[in-house]
This record gives sequence, C-alpha cells and structure tokens, in this order.
Amino acid sequence: MKEEQPPSPLTAWLAFMRAEDLTPNTIHERRRFYLYVEANVGNVLTVTRPELIAFLGTPEWSNTTRQHYKSALHTLFTWLQDEGFREDNPGARLPRVKARKRTPHPFTIEEIERTLETGAYRRTRMMVALHYYLGMRVHEIAKVHGNDIDWNERTIRIFGKGAKTKYLPLSEEMWTLAETMPRDGYWFPNWRANHLYAAGEGHILSNSVSTIIGNAIKRAGIQGHRPHDLRASMITLQSRAGVDPFVVQQNARHESLDTTAIYRLVDMDEMRAGFDLQPTVAMPTRSGRRRTDSAA
Repeated sequence: MKEEQPPSPLTAWLAFMRAEDLTPNTIHERRRFYLYVEANVGNVLTVTRPELIAFLGTPEWSNTTRQHYKSALHTLFTWLQDEGFREDNPGARLPRVKARKRTPHPFTIEEIERTLETGAYRRTRMMVALHYYLGMRVHEIAKVHGNDIDWNERTIRIFGKGAKTKYLPLSEEMWTLAETMPRDGYWFPNWRANHLYAAGEGHILSNSVSTIIGNAIKRAGIQGHRPHDLRASMITLQSRAGVDPFVVQQNARHESLDTTAIYRLVDMDEMRAGFDLQPTVAMPTRSGRRRTDSAA
C-alpha cells in the first residue's frame, strides 16, 4: 500500500486559512506572497534570517510596501513554526520598519473632471464616481452588485474590510448614476476568468479596478496621484464643506477620527484662515521705558 504523502507547506497553509474563514481575496494575496518569497529569496523551509533582512531591504520598495511585507513575513514564518514545518522562525526578529506619515494627496475637482474627460468608458466613470462620491475602496468597487442597492431607500450595501457590511445613503448625483446601472447582476462583470470566477460568472478583481482608474489618470496627464487618493478627496472636501467630523468618519467607515485624519489635507489657505481668525493683542509701538546709557 502506497504511503500517503504529507501536504506541502503551501497546500497546508491554504487549508489553514480557509479554516480561519479568511476572505478569498486575503487567501489569494497570501498565496501570491508565498510564491513571491520562494521566487525571490528561496525555499521557505530553508531561508535564513539574513536572507529575509536583505529581501526586506529591497531599495525600490515604498515604506508602506516594506511595512506590509515585514508583517506578511512574520505571519508566514510564525505559521510554519507553529505547524512544525520549521524549528526556528526567521521572520520573528526582523528590523523594525519605521512608519513614514504620507501627506494626504486628494484630487482636486478639476483633476477628477480631467480624468473623466479623457475618453473614459462608462464603467470607468462609474468606478471613479464610487471612489469619489462614496469613498469606496477598489476591492469594494469590484464586487458591486445590483442587489446591493436598495432602490426604495436609495442606499448601497458595501462589503468592506474585515468582512464588515455597511450601508451608505446615495447622494442625488450618485443616485442618478446608479439608475443607469443593472438592477440585477454585477456592475463590473469579469469577461475573463480570474482566480475567483470563470469568465462571465462573477466580478473583476481589485487590481483591475486600480489599473482601469490608473490608466485614466495617466491619459489625463496627472502626476503624483493614485486611485486611492479619490477617497482622500471625499474626506477632505466634505470636511472643507463644513460636514461634522463624526459624520465624515462614518461616511469613510473608519473606526476612529484618527484614521480619518490621515486622509484629510489641510492646505495653506485653511491654515492662513486659522491664523487670521486668531484674536489679536494690542501691540505697543514703543516700550515706554526711559532709555539709559547702558540700555542695549
């Protein structure tokens, strides 16, 4: 009788994550990272801590990418050790990646309009609208379905981060746009197969949304923006319009105002207005003291 072979580390990890009830997207991204490490560093069962440190120091990575990869390495190698695939954990004591605060970089209205006016198809325009008017993330945009809209209450159901479901009201402009979309079926169907669905049986993936919006931004000749900056636009412009900070936080679906503040750009005009509103003090033109020969 042929002895059954134990599962490979990757097969075992995929099964473990499914048992954890992680989202398909999370499982897919972790699988990609596993394969990326093996292709660029070496076998996960024999790779050393110095090799991981060298990998983590890849010069072209952004600060955010470095932070994300360090966390991913710790998660992967901790699991390998816990499950007995390795005796040591080379991902346990990697260098601390100092976080660098990114200055918010929201689109201006003029930039958004330029993006939309460069031959953007209807689906691209709708993606931009969902990103800007509702502050939806790309993975949330990808899976919008006609059934997510309450056509009586004018609200949208959003499946957000951490498998959390939220409901947001649709503004008049967003409602007008929603009425042009299918009431049944995905708004952005996958005409090509992806890791979740066969061709035509589901929705596109988040990276497709980023690419589509990113290409529209490039065609507009706009530099220094990424699609996610449309979310910063919603938060910044609602704040400037005088919307209560707690309402902005709820619209952004953040757990705290501290997170919302990361997306809020305070520009020079707002800073100047704050200084201009500061109460003035009477400033004497002379000291009123008699000058002496020893006075400086």
